[in-house]
Amino acid sequence: STTNDDEMDEFTTPEDAKRFVEETGVSCLAVAVGTAHGRYSKPPKLDIDRIKAIRKATNKTALFLHGGSGGPDEEIKKAVKAGIRKMNFATDICYTFLDCCLEELQKEDRPIAIDNFMKKPINAVKDFCITRIKLVGADGKA
Repeated sequence: STTNDDEMDEFTTPEDAKRFVEETGVSCLAVAVGTAHGRYSKPPKLDIDRIKAIRKATNKTALFLHGGSGGPDEEIKKAVKAGIRKMNFATDICYTFLDCCLEELQKEDRPIAIDNFMKKPINAVKDFCITRIKLVGADGKA
């Protein structure tokens, strides 16, 4: 849980989630439980108990997380265990790429061949994605 009551008032409630699922028949639902899209000044704190309650109230409807970037690994693992079935790491992917590009640019003091320059940033993104796939337990799944 977060410590800011105003933020918690904006979180999805199990009751609202249940009503929405019943009224719309959706097969998946993005829930507000402590994250948002973008970069954080401090790591987000997910309301794991709320995820569990929403999952139960919605008859195990697939739940989506608003942004997984910046989330501590243990929080992400708990969220998946509690019922989150999809999350995005786009911000982390972009910054992984940009940070690696900046690092490579600082090394160069001559014109850069783009095909050589791009190898490290592309591999950095690939490695990051593999760690996230393993983190959420999706490795080896189609």
